[in-house]
Amino acid sequence: MTLFSTITAGVTVFVFGQIILKWAIEPIQQLKEVISGIIYHFSNDYTVIQNSRIVQKEEAIQACKNLESLGAKLLAKQHLVPFYKNIHNWFGLPNKESIYGASKYLSLISKSAFSEEQDIHIKLDIYRKKVCKYCLIEDPIQDGETIESLKSQLSTNNA
Repeated sequence: MTLFSTITAGVTVFVFGQIILKWAIEPIQQLKEVISGIIYHFSNDYTVIQNSRIVQKEEAIQACKNLESLGAKLLAKQHLVPFYKNIHNWFGLPNKESIYGASKYLSLISKSAFSEEQDIHIKLDIYRKKVCKYCLIEDPIQDGETIESLKSQLSTNNA
């Protein structure tokens, strides 16, 4: 009888461990992978996006699609995490509103890259910095600018 209860307890612990792993831990890891993908694409593709009118069009389009896809994945993966509002702080994840903001700005970067506006480079930098702020990550493009200084440049150019 003792052997049977030991085996039953072991199987029960294993099953509950697998449920927690698949239900909670893996979705959190997937969300963190998307956030790390944002860092990667900012590091790798951001000069292409900043110079989208100069570089090969296909390359710039692909870089923009990558960022837009990451924005959609960010939203999708966040919805997989159970009780996200309650546990996001435990795992160092951004809150729901920040996820939505980051997704919005990733889309704005993608949609604005080919803009003919005079100050589009400043706007793209602001959008990138906001995505980093919302995702709780360090800006991989260390240019020494802050969002506020970029906004003041923007307002100076528009004056």
